[in-house]
Amino acid sequence: MAKKTTRATLARKGDTSTGTALIPVKAHARALDLVSARLDVDQIIKCEGDTTLVVGQPYKMGNVTIQTDEVYYVDGARAGLSNGPWLGEADKIAWRDPVTGYDCIMMRDRDEGFLSGYVGVPMRHPLYGYDHKALPAGLGIQVHGGLSYSATCEEGPTPERRIMYEARRICHVAVRQFPIRNGSDHHVDDHAWWFGFECNHLYDLVPADLSRNLNHFLSAETGGKYRDATYVCTEVQNLAAQLRAIADGCAIPARRGDPLPPLGLDPQRGA
Repeated sequence: MAKKTTRATLARKGDTSTGTALIPVKAHARALDLVSARLDVDQIIKCEGDTTLVVGQPYKMGNVTIQTDEVYYVDGARAGLSNGPWLGEADKIAWRDPVTGYDCIMMRDRDEGFLSGYVGVPMRHPLYGYDHKALPAGLGIQVHGGLSYSATCEEGPTPERRIMYEARRICHVAVRQFPIRNGSDHHVDDHAWWFGFECNHLYDLVPADLSRNLNHFLSAETGGKYRDATYVCTEVQNLAAQLRAIADGCAIPARRGDPLPPLGLDPQRGA
């Protein structure tokens, strides 16, 4: 017998020619914008506590659209932050890059509100297991602020997933809902090695510091600005392309998007 849907857990999202779509009452308002009223919304949007998960929907940011595996919204992730573009963004986006086949993540720092980006490479990648600090500059990796993260999947995919935990975990999606479009034959295994970067440098505007009337690393004097989802996701795609070129023994491809800030502006990285 089919499970009965109750009004206590679902609400309407507009009438369509195919019927009335239903959504979880606790779903984040921005999550609803990603889903067509014609879809089975109850299967696409999941909620747990203050966290909303949207599965397998395109995420549009300005002139950039990514076919995501998962998009997370965490109500508490922007608590206490001033008004700004971060209020309308997702808090985690997970997808597989269709060009390189590598798994990618954009994720918001829960305390400070800035965004970071990550790319997972498989065991056969020549840089698998390398500390980001040990990578030679001659490799040609260029990403915002330089690499600041390297680690294996955080405990790997789990059969019984908790949405609230997954929203903060750096690990590839355990079960994909949709096939790769125009991708390679590469599949990241259960022990991917992740490289990442952060947007909390001298030349970045950190939302929490703005709310506290602080200038993070004197960002006001250096023209620092908030690195939004469009910027970070483009940087993730650039990093994925560079890592794939290294794996294939090819030249590092030209970057897409905005030029990188000069590393010399960051006192933590030297002049």
